[in-house]
Amino acid sequence: MPWCPKCKFEYRDGFDKCSDCDVDLVEELEKEDSVEYDSTVFLITAKDTINAEMMESMLNYHGIPVLKKYRETGGYLNIYMGMTNYGVDLYVPSQSIDQAKEVILPVTEELPLDQQEEGETKVEEEASSVMDQEYQKKKLIRVWIILLVFIPGFLWFAFMLIMRLIRFIE
Repeated sequence: MPWCPKCKFEYRDGFDKCSDCDVDLVEELEKEDSVEYDSTVFLITAKDTINAEMMESMLNYHGIPVLKKYRETGGYLNIYMGMTNYGVDLYVPSQSIDQAKEVILPVTEELPLDQQEEGETKVEEEASSVMDQEYQKKKLIRVWIILLVFIPGFLWFAFMLIMRLIRFIE
C-alpha cells in the first residue's frame, strides 16, 4: 500500500500522488528518529493548575515534553474542584533542562553556586511567608463568618434565658 511521505496518509493500490499534498507516494514510510531520554529533572513548581498548563504549553511549543506531578492531594483536588492550591511540579528530560530554563525561567546573571543556594532559600522563605499570610487571612475570614453566624443566636438564647429567669422570679 502506498503512503504519502508528507501527511503520512495511506492510499489504496493504484494511486501515485497524494491528493492533498500533491507529492509522489512511496511504498514504505521512513522511520522517524525517536529521542530517548535517560531521566527527568525538576524544572519549576507552578503555584496552581492554570500556571502549570500555561508553562506546559510553552514548553510543548518549543518541543520539550513535560511531566506534571501534583503535590500532596493536589491531584484529587484538581479532579474534584478543578484546581489545586498545593502547587504542581514540572519535570523535563535531563537533556532538555537548559532549553526549558531559557523558555520558562527569567534570564538572570549567573551567580556562584553558594549565592544561588541562598537565593533559592530566600525565594522559598518568601513563598512560604506569602502562603502563611494567605492562610492567616483565610482563617480570619472563617472566624468572622462563624462569629457572625453564632453570636446573634447566642445573644437571642441569652436574652430568652434571662426573660425566663425574670418570669420565674416574679
